[in-house]
Amino acid sequence: MGIGWSIHRNDGWRGQLKRIHRWHDRVVHAANSGSADLEDNVFALFQSCYHLREWLEKTSKLPKSDINSFYRQTKELRLCRDICNGTKHLTITSASVDPGFSIGYEYAPDEPNGARMFLIADDKYDLLDLASKCVAILDEFTSKSA
Repeated sequence: MGIGWSIHRNDGWRGQLKRIHRWHDRVVHAANSGSADLEDNVFALFQSCYHLREWLEKTSKLPKSDINSFYRQTKELRLCRDICNGTKHLTITSASVDPGFSIGYEYAPDEPNGARMFLIADDKYDLLDLASKCVAILDEFTSKSA
């Protein structure tokens, strides 16, 4: 039923982008502090990054075809889509890069918790670097386009 207004709709796609930045801040903090929350925060960040697509489609003036093209043509966002769907739904029926991707930890003595998260899909990626790149790419796209 509702009352016709809800805080989660405030600011449309800009509100979703702000949530992405808050998730990114949590990821950075968890990584720097060695927090066990890192895994949950990084999965939530990738899910939020991919779902910005829907917010742009519904609350910006950009044509849906431009948004879809941007997400399809950007390697980092194709990986983001797979991580989003894989961590949310367990399996991927239509992958952008690799339906059988792997996320794990590797020994990294210089890191606060002694480990670094990685993604193996078509190549090996530092997961936190990939997360930061996704945020930067979305910032650039939205600053120019929406």
